[in-house]
Amino acid sequence: MAAKTSKSKKSERRKQRERFKKKVIAECSRLLGEEVARVEYPGGKSRDSVRVVMEHRGPVIASIRRTQERAAAECEALAALASRGAPVPALIADNDRRLVIQEEIPGVRLAQALHRQDEHTVERLLDSALTGLSDCQHLGSEAGLDGKLKTLGKSFDWLVGLLDRPAVVGNYLGVPPDPPQLGPLEELLALRKPRFVKWDSRPGNAMATDDGTVYWFDWEHCGARNRLDDMAWLLADEYVPDFPDVEARLIDKHIANFADDLSVDEARHYLSAYGVFHLSVRLGLICKYKRRDGDWWDHDYCVDRDKIGVTQEHMRRICTRGERWARMNPYTEALAPWYARMADLFQEQELKAG
Repeated sequence: MAAKTSKSKKSERRKQRERFKKKVIAECSRLLGEEVARVEYPGGKSRDSVRVVMEHRGPVIASIRRTQERAAAECEALAALASRGAPVPALIADNDRRLVIQEEIPGVRLAQALHRQDEHTVERLLDSALTGLSDCQHLGSEAGLDGKLKTLGKSFDWLVGLLDRPAVVGNYLGVPPDPPQLGPLEELLALRKPRFVKWDSRPGNAMATDDGTVYWFDWEHCGARNRLDDMAWLLADEYVPDFPDVEARLIDKHIANFADDLSVDEARHYLSAYGVFHLSVRLGLICKYKRRDGDWWDHDYCVDRDKIGVTQEHMRRICTRGERWARMNPYTEALAPWYARMADLFQEQELKAG
């Protein structure tokens, strides 16, 4: 029975992919006025974005977003940013529903570009990424996107959920953390004046070109919140190598551009706190899939398919950074020992299993 169910699911997935391909071909041909030569799947066939090679125009990137609202937000952001010279792909066309056709940016994902690189290369790439991200934020605000797009993370319940994440992850794995100072953290991390942000500013959503310039794509989650959130999404990601001196220099150089109405010291206080809880979200995702599958995933598979970094290297990187960032802030310092214990958790389990 299980084998029949598995075959049925695979068959349905194949049918869904075929329907997706037919829809993309039909819409790209209609919107761009020429035939589609072929469809390619650089991120794998499970992705909602594909590379469509047109007969005359050449390659474009076509994405079908989960909702019309997300597609509309992405189109509005790309149109405003590209016209102002921001490092983003140009919007080519959309069908006023869920399909978005964008310019292809030649290069490799930033997550791939950062892998196994020396400190100098990592710093250069992240410097370009942060510069471009800040430029996008400010140009988006100039275009009026602060008030045009959806406000993100504005409810108290959302913030409580974020602050509860270490406890959720720790309790699930039998390693509960000591509680941080939740009252002051609720005040510190609350929404201030909403500003245009990318939100999903992971290295997997950025493209590094041959000359080292980093472009940002996948704007379907953009909206308005605190600018420092984007800085944390990038620097606290598992695909960013853990070089503390590089990290410190980058924060020194760029934090004023993300601080908005905060002083530099206040911005540092916010960044370290938000980052600690964002790190716990990433750690929770890694632990979830490691527990589900039993084994660590192959790194090349993770980076090539833009998957969560379910590898021991990524897990330890998150925990090391989490422990360091937790100690930067008196409100989160209680979580530092928990990150240290989490770093050893799977190592101990594998030793027992061996």
